[in-house]
Amino acid sequence: MKSPPPPAPSARPRREPAGPPQRDVVMIDFDGVVVDSLDAFADALTVACEEQGIGVVRSVDDVVDLLYGNVYESFRAAGVDESGAVQAMTAAIRALERDLSRLRPFPGVAEALARLGDRVDVVIVTSNSERLVHGFLAEHGIAGVAAVAGVESGVSKVAKIAAVARRYPAQRVFPFIADTVGDMREAREAGATPIGVGWGWHDAGRLRAAGATRVVASPEELLELLDPPCREA
Repeated sequence: MKSPPPPAPSARPRREPAGPPQRDVVMIDFDGVVVDSLDAFADALTVACEEQGIGVVRSVDDVVDLLYGNVYESFRAAGVDESGAVQAMTAAIRALERDLSRLRPFPGVAEALARLGDRVDVVIVTSNSERLVHGFLAEHGIAGVAAVAGVESGVSKVAKIAAVARRYPAQRVFPFIADTVGDMREAREAGATPIGVGWGWHDAGRLRAAGATRVVASPEELLELLDPPCREA
């Protein structure tokens, strides 16, 4: 496997300093929050599942339904073993990596990330690949992201959120901004504070029912919400 291409200078993650971080961290999902990818991802996953004889995904609605839990757990609940789910997801992600042209940042998100990154460490926690995320950030000149924890770091967002939180021992509140019911549940399980966005894959009512402490309607509202220090309980 070839190494991921380095991000453009404006999107290059900052090198982590030695010792405990001096800033707080905010974790954010990628698909449905930063990038408008539902149709492209649904098409790629549908093709991948068809090629592997997996009948779980045939439409955009099927993909949305998978995200009521961790996507890999949802596959397993539908009778697809982990190996099959990983193969299907990997094939879909690789297809998107080869052609990023259908992926677009949501309006206002690039500016919000740049401003947020001036105040805190922004870490993207995603089921997508780090290679794809870095490529997308570079292609669109999106700055402000300190690091990415993708599928290369594991399939459980619970584990990845907890791993990021452990690197910030002075912080008490760990916001996780995401757009699906599954994300809200995984954030709560990891001890983070789930915050929903109203422009993603699941609607605001479902996010609140799954435990979102707030659902913001715009990137500007998200910045206002995150203005208080995360060290305050």
